Amino acid sequence: MSLFRRLRDALGLNEEYEEYYYEEDPPSEEVYLDDPPPRRRASSGNVIGLPGLMMEVVLMQPRSFEEIPEAVTALRERKAVILNLNYIEIEQAQRCADYVAGGAFAIDGHQRQIDENVFLFTPNFVQISQHQSPEPELPPSPPPFEMPPSPWEMSPRPQPQREFDARF
Repeated sequence: MSLFRRLRDALGLNEEYEEYYYEEDPPSEEVYLDDPPPRRRASSGNVIGLPGLMMEVVLMQPRSFEEIPEAVTALRERKAVILNLNYIEIEQAQRCADYVAGGAFAIDGHQRQIDENVFLFTPNFVQISQHQSPEPELPPSPPPFEMPPSPWEMSPRPQPQREFDARF
């Protein structure tokens, strides 16, 4: 029971409420409706400064699988990771991409393939969206160009003369 009492004391729930009741003094000044209410000054003790959210992007170009845990560490530190796997063998690249994708999944992050061997992994507070601009309307293409026949092909070719044997 004393554990709960100490917990309530620490949270301030066991305080006596009698000290909070004050007798109201009659107002000493007359208050008119035209007077603006007095301004309250915010006490500086209640102001909590929020640090500016700085986003950091880490570009990694690993040469071996041993460098890949650094990408997951960066994701856990709430940094976005661009993983370029062009400098690693194909089997190792697949293994690396799967490893970092698992790390992104574990922190509810997001992933997107940017290029054939380039991936973007982000923490959960960064959404990846793809903006597709409308394709411009192209004018209709002209019919394929046909080469005119060359002058050599235009003249009739002499037919080879056949010799007939009239001996039937």
